[in-house]
Amino acid sequence: MESPRKIELHYYFSDMSHSMNALVRNKCEAEFIAVAIEVAEILGINLELDCEALQEGGIREVWKALGDNSVQIALLISALALILSVIPHTDQELIDLQKEDLRLSIEQRKQALGKIKEDIENKKITSETIETAVRVASRSYKVVTRKSNFYKILSNYEKVTQVGYSELSSDGRRLSDERVVNRVDFQKFILTSQDLKPRKDSSAYIEIVAPVLTDGKAKWKGIYDDQSINFSMNDHEFKRAVVSKLLSFKNGDGIICVLLVHKKVDELGEIVTSGYSVEVVLENIHSGVSGKTAQGKKYSQAKKMSDGQGDMFGPNNT
Repeated sequence: MESPRKIELHYYFSDMSHSMNALVRNKCEAEFIAVAIEVAEILGINLELDCEALQEGGIREVWKALGDNSVQIALLISALALILSVIPHTDQELIDLQKEDLRLSIEQRKQALGKIKEDIENKKITSETIETAVRVASRSYKVVTRKSNFYKILSNYEKVTQVGYSELSSDGRRLSDERVVNRVDFQKFILTSQDLKPRKDSSAYIEIVAPVLTDGKAKWKGIYDDQSINFSMNDHEFKRAVVSKLLSFKNGDGIICVLLVHKKVDELGEIVTSGYSVEVVLENIHSGVSGKTAQGKKYSQAKKMSDGQGDMFGPNNT
């Protein structure tokens, strides 16, 4: 079977025209290119994309992929067509990425990429090779996010009723059935939440720079891990003690606490810190003297009991 050299994006319109808002098209183009570049990078493929002249029939964009060899390009085009067209099983694909058991481990990723590289070197690209490439690339935050951006742009442009993807030969012949995504399914590709599971630091030290001395949702200021941060104080007992002036702070005072470092995926697919929150203050450090808080003692006791119950099911107790 002839290997694909090009991929076609076909925008279907509700009004039989052959024109598209330039800003919308350019934004979609940017997101498509971002997905293609990220997939190529994940698969270790050197990629250059050439955009050929637009064709009518709605609007058809044809992208010619250039690379080190034809086998790599064939794999990339086939993988891209699937990644962009296969509707996620859930409305929030990012939820799956947040679950450790559903994310590829470093070793799984290494093995999968090794098998793909071996197939490329042997010039033997099978459907299994393509499925493996899609599985690995689809676990990338950047791929998921830029794909979400692509469909979000189209969902806000009512003129587009469908978008299709085709694998083409070097002379532009279609090598497979066009994969079409209907407008009603655009929403299924769009991330409804970009928040990730927060990282917990169970013994974080924060030097207090500016506490909040009134009730409300204002954030405290402190220094954590040599960085200035603003954080929410969610330990209500500790907060009440400060507001009622039972506790005070001076230069150099701090707390040891359970700190949540909140993460999210930004519009470029990068993981960034979105905020900090103190859940429990374990110790209050005043004038160099550390004192455990009542809520800190309760937290430590509960943690010891929880850890002890976990040990009951360990290898030495079976």
